[in-house]
Amino acid sequence: MKNIKILDCTLRDGGYINKWNFKINQIKSVINLLLNSNMDFIELGFLTKEKQKNQTALFDNFDEINEIISKFPKEKFCLMVEYSKFPIDEIIKNSPIKNIRVIFKKEHIKEALLYCEKLVQNNFRVFINPTYINNYSNDELTKLIKNINNINPWAMTIVDTLGMLTEDSVKKLYLLIDYHLNKNINLGFHAHDNLGLAFLNAQTLINLIKERKLIIDTSIFGMGRGAGNIQSELLAKYLNDNFNSNYDIFSILKAIRSEIEPIYDKTPWGATMPFYLAAIHQCHPDYAKYLTQENLPLDKIDSILKNIPKDKKTNFDINYIHL
Repeated sequence: MKNIKILDCTLRDGGYINKWNFKINQIKSVINLLLNSNMDFIELGFLTKEKQKNQTALFDNFDEINEIISKFPKEKFCLMVEYSKFPIDEIIKNSPIKNIRVIFKKEHIKEALLYCEKLVQNNFRVFINPTYINNYSNDELTKLIKNINNINPWAMTIVDTLGMLTEDSVKKLYLLIDYHLNKNINLGFHAHDNLGLAFLNAQTLINLIKERKLIIDTSIFGMGRGAGNIQSELLAKYLNDNFNSNYDIFSILKAIRSEIEPIYDKTPWGATMPFYLAAIHQCHPDYAKYLTQENLPLDKIDSILKNIPKDKKTNFDINYIHL
């Protein structure tokens, strides 16, 4: 029997759409409906000291988190942190949530893994999430996995930051990771839908996975950066239909109608040709978003994205794109 879990990241990844400006009652409503749906994990948002006013799904202290989750079971909640943006000692001392997802870029591996190791040593359930998985060669990824094995976290996540992975590339990544990763470490998958392949890639992993637990990131109605994420309601139904899971789809649909559709009506997300082109050229989706707002023709957008130097592609720089 395959062991597939869903991690809903609406409040975190979906926050790229509305700048994390959820009302507190919206957050509590989303949490309550996801719990009613039997969602396995719910990501509350980012831990960061760079929070701005009204960014309620960004947290610069744990008092805010305690207020939100006081009436909910804590074991299902996750928080994401970019290793350099929140003091680790503050997490260890004050966090009521033990599921911590750490993201980092390839150039910060050493420092980020030390951060992860300290969390593991303090009994946190750590998800190690190296972003831009496409930037790693096979040798670099193998070396990273060996270092992750030494830390022995709860999970390692395949992060398709640019939404550019294909079915074939997912298969190759899985085979390499599964061969080298300690068998007791679970596998996660975070996908963006810029090529329209996120759900297919999730199905590919589901079919490939054997004894290892697989945790797939989703969001309600696909709310997320770029073209969005795998839709929680679609994956939940797929698992119900094919793996005897017991997700209450109607609770997720209620969340769409009451909390997510009003955001979508103001700031829609989903597949567009510029996001598609950004994925093809391995560029940050914010380049596509910016160029779309400039009302440029597709051939001009394609030319600009194609000619962005490699060292600029994955870090959106509005000053650079103005040139």
